[in-house]
Amino acid sequence: MRRATTPSHTFTFPEEVEVANVTDILISYSQCGKKILEKTLNDVTIDTNHNAFNLTLTQKETDSFAPGKALVQVRAKTGDKALASQMIWLTVKPVLNSEEL
Repeated sequence: MRRATTPSHTFTFPEEVEVANVTDILISYSQCGKKILEKTLNDVTIDTNHNAFNLTLTQKETDSFAPGKALVQVRAKTGDKALASQMIWLTVKPVLNSEEL
């Protein structure tokens, strides 16, 4: 992910979890042990064809990260089950000018 851009992240769920049945989702981004960004069900689009959620970040949101490594994790609720993904490492790349376009 490059700072000050608008990347799209796709989170694919295993077959046994149908995204259409997810009632709550929390996508957490952190860096150096500090919460940077959280997104909820209102922020994603559901792709039932691929059993996935899609999320696009804004320039301002990606600019809140420092260059280096960041973590992302997805937690979801379906029925009475609460699920969590593995933590995913992202590389945050710098830009020469992070002014919003």
